[in-house]
Amino acid sequence: MAKNASFIQYMRAHGNTPGPTQRPIPAGAVSGLVSEIPTIAILWWAGAWQSAAESLGTKIWLLLLLHTVATVVAGALYGRVFSRAANDPHGGWLFGISYGFLLWLVGPATALQLTFGRPLAVGGAAIGILTAHIGYGLALGLTYPWIHRSLQSKLSKTRPLSRRKGIFGIKPDVALIPRSRERVMNDRR
Repeated sequence: MAKNASFIQYMRAHGNTPGPTQRPIPAGAVSGLVSEIPTIAILWWAGAWQSAAESLGTKIWLLLLLHTVATVVAGALYGRVFSRAANDPHGGWLFGISYGFLLWLVGPATALQLTFGRPLAVGGAAIGILTAHIGYGLALGLTYPWIHRSLQSKLSKTRPLSRRKGIFGIKPDVALIPRSRERVMNDRR
């Protein structure tokens, strides 16, 4: 019993508080949206928007909207999959670049080509799509720790967990520790 309490205190003291307060999914989604900005610029500069719109038979604005939604979802997935590793300011960029390459490999290079039976783009536009995905991953890896830290600072401005009162006046961290019925009865006296 005391072992559990000391382990929880150890984990909290070293910043390893488990649970939803880490917010990796919202941080990833926001990072994905921010990382979409350089991606749009690279794809526009390479002429990939026009090439992809012609290949898919759709309008550029619809393609832009679908791409933005996909990058936000991909960012949230990045936050969920890599959570603590993505939060590393020194190595997160490497996870981001590899994730961007994986997205390119799974998305335009494989899935869309298999679906439509032809490449999404060729020549400079295809190189632009690859560059945009790697640039998206780099931007995602660089912005994720910064955005995650800002979300965490909002949490730390609230009252600390040890000062909050839980149900029946029991502190939440104490309520998580399994206790025997006899000890609970002795504490109430």
